[in-house]
Amino acid sequence: MRKRTLALLLALAMLLTFALSGCGGNETSSTASGGDTSTSTPADTGDETSDTETSEPATSETTEGGTPKAGDAMTQVNTPRAETLIVETQTPTDTPGQFNSYMMGTTMGMGIHQLMSAHMWEMDSVKGEQFPEVAADMGTPNEDYTQWTVKIREGIKWSDGEDLNADDVVFTFNMIKENEGIGASAATNLYIESVEKVDDYTVQFNMTESFPRLTMRYGISVWGCDYRIVPEHIYSTLDDVTTYKDENPVVAGPYTVSAYDPNGEWILYQLREDWWQSTLGVVGSDYYGFTEDQAPAKYVWFRVAGDSSTKQMLMTTNEFDVLCEVTMEEFEAMNETNPNVKCWWPEFPYAYLDDPGAKSIVFSHGQGEPYNNADFRWGMTLALNYDELTMGIFQGAGRAAPIPLLNHTEYLTDKYVIPMEDWLLDFELDLGDGTTFKPYDNTVASRIAEKVGLSDLSDEEKIDMFGAGWWKHDTEAATKLLEKAGLEKKDDGWYFNGELFTPEIVYLADTEQQAGRTIQMAYNQWQSFGIMGNLTTKSQAVWDADGGTGNWYIAGYWPSGGITTDLYSALSGFDNQLIKPLGEKGSGQGCRWDNQQASDDLHKLANLDPESEEAYDVTVDLLQTAVTDMPYINVTSGTKFVPTNCTYWEGYPDSENPYNGPWWWWSCFKYMLPNITPVME
Repeated sequence: MRKRTLALLLALAMLLTFALSGCGGNETSSTASGGDTSTSTPADTGDETSDTETSEPATSETTEGGTPKAGDAMTQVNTPRAETLIVETQTPTDTPGQFNSYMMGTTMGMGIHQLMSAHMWEMDSVKGEQFPEVAADMGTPNEDYTQWTVKIREGIKWSDGEDLNADDVVFTFNMIKENEGIGASAATNLYIESVEKVDDYTVQFNMTESFPRLTMRYGISVWGCDYRIVPEHIYSTLDDVTTYKDENPVVAGPYTVSAYDPNGEWILYQLREDWWQSTLGVVGSDYYGFTEDQAPAKYVWFRVAGDSSTKQMLMTTNEFDVLCEVTMEEFEAMNETNPNVKCWWPEFPYAYLDDPGAKSIVFSHGQGEPYNNADFRWGMTLALNYDELTMGIFQGAGRAAPIPLLNHTEYLTDKYVIPMEDWLLDFELDLGDGTTFKPYDNTVASRIAEKVGLSDLSDEEKIDMFGAGWWKHDTEAATKLLEKAGLEKKDDGWYFNGELFTPEIVYLADTEQQAGRTIQMAYNQWQSFGIMGNLTTKSQAVWDADGGTGNWYIAGYWPSGGITTDLYSALSGFDNQLIKPLGEKGSGQGCRWDNQQASDDLHKLANLDPESEEAYDVTVDLLQTAVTDMPYINVTSGTKFVPTNCTYWEGYPDSENPYNGPWWWWSCFKYMLPNITPVME
């Protein structure tokens, strides 16, 4: 690997800013985030959520290593910098003060599901396996998997001192089942008949049919899940849980809300005094071996960083410790200005290549023709040039992801893509004129390696870094397929049903850089091919509403996730039984792919032992069905440039210490926190 030459004027500007501000000095007030953060303290913001007095902040504990490098610096929310880990949240919330995960519009990734929520089962992303969180075990099924008995972990307390027990679990699941206003209700009723209390720390799940995947479906396998346990002694008193904001949440996680910005730009969390009785303390001591003296940061401040320039400035001047995602160019500029800003790898590709959400170009099948036509989708695929796509997205950093539904982590590439290579090379498309075309290209890795100057890598290393293959760029085959789908090429573009075909092509604004660049590059290539689309952006809040209802045509995002061999949990939403009419939001996938073979495979998987050879074979059939029908275009594996700043805090996971992935936005973030410690002078 080698480090690239930097040629960014922005780095020079930020270098001056950094020199003026100093590396270890006091924080200065900044209004870049747009929030009212300049003088607020958790005690005087006026927010009703502030229960904790902080007019006399506790001083930082010291160790034999000396005093924290942050010294006496204070943050803009009047907390000691040495005790405050500052984490970027990518978008503001439109619902400040709303912490109920079962109320529509709650911004869960703003620290809510990472620091406060409690789940039945969590995910160890390094081992690729689940472990029990609220549950005390992985469940015991009866002989035919129609009934599961699950022990509940003893010792976890809600932040108001009440015990978390079977009552909370039974209430939560039945609340979801009985309330159609909760998005997960339909999917829950598909397989769970009832949930019953056996004793104070035992529950029984009665299934509608044989169901071996209880933990994978109702626990966390990647980012989070729809099943967050709530305190029964509070939520059972509500007339409608879907309209309750829960501004003063009682939580089982290690942090409570100390203050929040009324404009939705930030939330400040404070460590529970009894954090050792939270999920982090009870579960962390059992699974990770944490000890009580490994208390994490007293405060975690989730805040919006602002636009690209502001984000880079704030990071290099040490006003942030963790960012969610940047581009390669942005990272290189920050690292050049402030060497304490680092990424997963110290050299190219810098990024973490195994984020389990391949970035994709997705079609809203619910819009009807031509979007629900496989010939159209394949034509749009072959009109793309992968080499130009990946070089334009992140200068070649990223693993090719040819198979829809599959997140092409290194592990899953080895498990599924490479063993399927002969089938992929033999796969043919009917072009509609009596000819066929074999679209798969397994020479991608060697070409991209040469383009980025890494041709000396072994073939295996090239595939690990750049992928096993993708689809050929062939405008002649693409033309034939689009014509087969009913489109017509004229001098001024492609026409459908007699009208110029101008699909809306959307991506999230100011976030998810890889997805945004993917759709931008595709838009440019389609324009050259004659597809005169309209490129536009949507805010996170708008996309949250439109994505599930199908109110879009072509979009750049990540339609599935998963890091384990068993893909069922990640893909169960593609069951066509869950499809709702356009305009309605349900438990299924927003693109509304209606493929009976895929749904049949999902139903088979639901009833099979996930470790069995039969389950693997059915999964392969599902993936081959996805290739044939091309419901959406996978482009590259999840490629995350996730900068960390080790000026004030250290111990972040990276390539040299990969105890976890860089998942600040995942629910497992709380289990990283005891490892992230203050830098001492």
